[in-house]
Amino acid sequence: MATRNAGQLCNNRTKAEYRMWVLKAFHIWLRGMVHLTVTRSGRNCIIDPATIYSLPATLWEFEQFVAGESLLREIFQTTKQTLMDLHCFEREWPVYAAQKDSRSFLLNDKTLYKNFHVDYSHGDIPVNCHAKNNFGAWYDFCGNPTEKHLDVAIARQNFKHNSLVFVTFDCNVQAGIKVLPVEIQDFIVERMDTEGGKICDHITDATVEYINNHTGNKVKCIMSVEYQAQLHPMMLLGFTNSQEVLEYCHPVHERIERYSAPIGKNNATPMAEEDKDELKADLRSRAFTQTELRERYNCTNSQIGAMISHHGGGYALA
Repeated sequence: MATRNAGQLCNNRTKAEYRMWVLKAFHIWLRGMVHLTVTRSGRNCIIDPATIYSLPATLWEFEQFVAGESLLREIFQTTKQTLMDLHCFEREWPVYAAQKDSRSFLLNDKTLYKNFHVDYSHGDIPVNCHAKNNFGAWYDFCGNPTEKHLDVAIARQNFKHNSLVFVTFDCNVQAGIKVLPVEIQDFIVERMDTEGGKICDHITDATVEYINNHTGNKVKCIMSVEYQAQLHPMMLLGFTNSQEVLEYCHPVHERIERYSAPIGKNNATPMAEEDKDELKADLRSRAFTQTELRERYNCTNSQIGAMISHHGGGYALA
């Protein structure tokens, strides 16, 4: 299944920082499976096996990191080798055909990657069907959150002992939307109806609540963030029952600030076309704050928000 970031690495610092946070969480999770003891006869190390699922599309940054982590395990290995098992999935045949055997670690060369195995499959990413414990996954989905995709990402099989699961969704909903898109799920609409506001105020929080309501009380949310991708705002959520991760990964929860005009205040002076073009350029640059743009163009928050919404959420403010 190709994701929206297909073919591109992190195109802004915020996205890079969040991906780094995910990699750090997996590093801590994998480190917790190394059990080192020192006795009079010497050092003894037992390393638990790990199973990881992912949707690499054409990026492969996460998967390359996992392969590298398997090499780090060899530094500690003193007993028999234990397997790190990576399963990658791709729904779109042209992407799968182009990416198959395109990375050195996909070749399963045991001379270099002695305790690492990767399987790359054509098809949808499933729930965990390999691991009895120590399961990790990054369900990097496209589109707004749906129950169909959520029920795969947070299935009971995914939260065996010592599990770590991240899930990504699009959260592109225009700030002033009144007619709801078909893909907006009932659990999101119900939260908006109960608490008021606009659908964009609730899409991420409603998704977190859905996950909390469908997982055990040992599964904790460690990441709940929104960030501006190259085309749309995205949400990145992380859940775990790993004691190691819960101890060392302090939770992070951040939202994109969305702007809308106050009710009854639609008397802003129309902007000249040349000012609109300059404002577009400044939004692309991400070099100005909301206040700086208001003063620079003598415009309102609603005019800036309308410009962002009109262009699909592709612009962001510094």
